[in-house]
Amino acid sequence: MAARRLVTPDQPPAVRFVLGVYEFLASLRFAVILIALLAIVLGLGTFVESGYGTEAVKFGVWNTWWFTLLNALLGVSIFCAAAIRYPWKRHQTGFVITHIGLLVLLAGCLLSQRGGIDAQIPLLEGEQGSKAFEDSHHFTLEVSPAAGRPSTTIEPIEFRSGPFNWREYWQQRSWLPWGLAPRDTGVVYDDDGIRLEVLDFYADSTAALAPSVKLRVGSDSFAGGAGGRGVWMPAELALQPDPLRATEMRHRATVGGGTLVFWKTASQAEADAFLAGLPDPEVGYGDKGQLVLVADGTAHRYKVDDVLGKERFAVEGTDLFVEVTDFEPKLSATRVRVRRGAEGRDEELVVLADLPEVTIHAPRSGVYGTLWIERALADAAERMQGKGRSRIDIVQAGSAGRHELLYRTWQQPKAFGGRLPADGGPVPAFSMPMGALELRVDRFLPADALEVATLPLPFAKEKAASAKRRAARVRLTVDGVAEEFWLAGLPIQPAQASLGPPGPTERRTVEGRSRTVSVMLVPDAVDIGFDVKLDNFERRLDPGTSQASHFSSVVEFLNASGSPLVKRPVTITMNAPVDFSDPATGRSYRLFQESFMGPWLPGDELFEQFTKGRKDPPDRLEASVLTVNYDPGRGVKYLGSSLIVIGIFTMFYMRAYFFGPRRQPGVT
Repeated sequence: MAARRLVTPDQPPAVRFVLGVYEFLASLRFAVILIALLAIVLGLGTFVESGYGTEAVKFGVWNTWWFTLLNALLGVSIFCAAAIRYPWKRHQTGFVITHIGLLVLLAGCLLSQRGGIDAQIPLLEGEQGSKAFEDSHHFTLEVSPAAGRPSTTIEPIEFRSGPFNWREYWQQRSWLPWGLAPRDTGVVYDDDGIRLEVLDFYADSTAALAPSVKLRVGSDSFAGGAGGRGVWMPAELALQPDPLRATEMRHRATVGGGTLVFWKTASQAEADAFLAGLPDPEVGYGDKGQLVLVADGTAHRYKVDDVLGKERFAVEGTDLFVEVTDFEPKLSATRVRVRRGAEGRDEELVVLADLPEVTIHAPRSGVYGTLWIERALADAAERMQGKGRSRIDIVQAGSAGRHELLYRTWQQPKAFGGRLPADGGPVPAFSMPMGALELRVDRFLPADALEVATLPLPFAKEKAASAKRRAARVRLTVDGVAEEFWLAGLPIQPAQASLGPPGPTERRTVEGRSRTVSVMLVPDAVDIGFDVKLDNFERRLDPGTSQASHFSSVVEFLNASGSPLVKRPVTITMNAPVDFSDPATGRSYRLFQESFMGPWLPGDELFEQFTKGRKDPPDRLEASVLTVNYDPGRGVKYLGSSLIVIGIFTMFYMRAYFFGPRRQPGVT
């Protein structure tokens, strides 16, 4: 069934060109090239789906413009290969049917790609919902003008983000063709003085308080560590809000028999004094300790026993006058009055040996104090308070984006300190009979004020979309006023559950000259037109493990008035989906049992939020996650596949060439 030659030498050049292209598109050579390319792409898609999941292969392969173009070229090739042989002979019947089936199949795939729904419905037992959430988000803007005028909402602002953290595309997965998939980077909205830009994106993230530092204390030389890498003890320190003083407060942790203390210095002078205020063992400690006062960058050291209760004295080399007025043994604290010049005004310091982070300095006079007390073996009560133990003080110093970590180690009777490398470089920590311990920084989150920082999480193929925390770094400009911040996506939550209004990381507001604009990152949702009610969710575990071996959901389908659409509830299990046709729209949906959320127990934050207002809350709470699939091209694909089978059956099994011209008897 060779194609006819259409190009002849006597035709005009333009006609020969058009017919030549037509012949090439209908040729076997072009078909072989396309089929080979598609085979490679399908193999790549299988590899991507195996390694990164369905959403990744949809984003990077199936839903890209270049894959659609390959399929369109295949359709053109199939059509031209059949059309160039027109008028068809009877013996070409199977050939024509097969090519029509291929075209119908491609049309069905295009319908599925463009109009299909693959979304999730999380449901709590006894609750119902009709919203299915897709694995994508969009931005919304709420514009609040001057008082007395109504607010307006701008939505949806489309945002194609992809399945990975954006930095991973060129750091870990640059060898795959992700760059050919569309991502909405840069400006996504710009109108009427409002401009929204996306600078970075995390497909999954977590929140952490800042300032904070994640540390470990230990040594690679100690035996018994995992993989032979020594023994390390982790600690995470983050400043916490102090409700009494409306400021940040310190954070403490106990690691390896010592205490770690973290706080933030208020000025560069205090940071410099932090390092300069180390004790000198030669001065001695006495019973009440050694007081170190740092003024104008110079440390002045005194034994409290020698100066307590004495008359005011001058600090050598300065215009300062100092009086040590009191010592409180229970708090290990001393009270000091300082004065600049003979006619100056007194300023008071309260210096605590065991709680240096709450010491009250005298910044107006430029004096910063530290108290070091050497003790004998502490009793049990003192050990509970951290007294008499080794201690490492860590502070965040600097401001305006130029932050650093400083540390000092106190292991009586000596102390030392310096700058703490934020890149994980080791510094000496404690000395022990079994060896020396080192201190390393695993993560440092600096901040000028207490805030919630957004940290990326590594890609996890098995993690459900409903469990991921999306986050985008955006720049919102309103009437020339621009702010940059991380914006967390609103969580996908079970139907009928309310987590309250968006949190401060989920809704950010920028104030312009005469209006304010709020932005949110909202999951895309589809209203399937009917309610799914979860009557019962059952989960069974493998014996002796916490792994689920089976989970299923008993559901009802309800219309808008709450009346059942089917006579009795149906059961959806892991390997047995349920098909349901909405009588109102005629759409056919397929529901799968995908995963679950929880369990949540009384006392859990989400349990209390989800059961708020219930008269009889359950002993435990779980949510079933159902996948809702709508495929508008399913019937078309079935038709195309049937035509292909019929065409092949006609060509081969019914010996289609029987329909060809019959040979005359005696003609060879």
